[in-house]
Amino acid sequence: MKLMRKSLSNQIYTVLKKEILHGEIPFGSKLVNRQLQSRFDVSSSPVRDAINRLYLDGLVSSITQSGAVVVEFTLEFYTEVNEVLLCIAVAGVRLAGRKADREEVAEELKAIIAEQEDCIGTELYYDKDYAFHKVFIDHSDNGRLKALFKQYNVLHEVLVRHFYGYSNQLAFGAQQESIEMHRRITEEFEVGHLRRAMNLMEEHYDNAGKIFQKMIAKNPAILEGEA
Repeated sequence: MKLMRKSLSNQIYTVLKKEILHGEIPFGSKLVNRQLQSRFDVSSSPVRDAINRLYLDGLVSSITQSGAVVVEFTLEFYTEVNEVLLCIAVAGVRLAGRKADREEVAEELKAIIAEQEDCIGTELYYDKDYAFHKVFIDHSDNGRLKALFKQYNVLHEVLVRHFYGYSNQLAFGAQQESIEMHRRITEEFEVGHLRRAMNLMEEHYDNAGKIFQKMIAKNPAILEGEA
């Protein structure tokens, strides 16, 4: 695969990240430097830079001289990611409620919810889901919180895509429920009931974790990449 010579590491990073997100590069796979150099027709430096960025995203581990390994998919891994993201999202609601114009934030949220409803069952749904939660994070006016949210949301999206890839029907129902929860969070936030909005956000992520655990209990082969 031939690339333009501008921002080689960024292009490689973008391609590999997309392939991990969509399951084209499976969990636990090895990323071998020499193979990637050959694939992208580049030297070792941009490949190493791209892998280092994937590592910062939490998408790869065990970096060595020869390459790296894509993170393993386990129930414990998903649970930890979901718990951390829950804390980040709740903090975003609290800080946005203190620092931002609630009506302005609510209008942004409502617009995204309307778009999200049109994207149920499509790839764009994940982008809209990310956009909804990002509104609170953006209005938190906290750079470190923004960086954490970006990192952990990437991991969460990988796992959610993998999870729902086994059942379109399950994904459709869960996405509808998620949008309804988004609507309830927005309503409470808009009228200044920040504690209720925070509690709903926590419930939102807790429910996602419970659904996931039930699915694993019924079909343990998901963790092995099998349907």
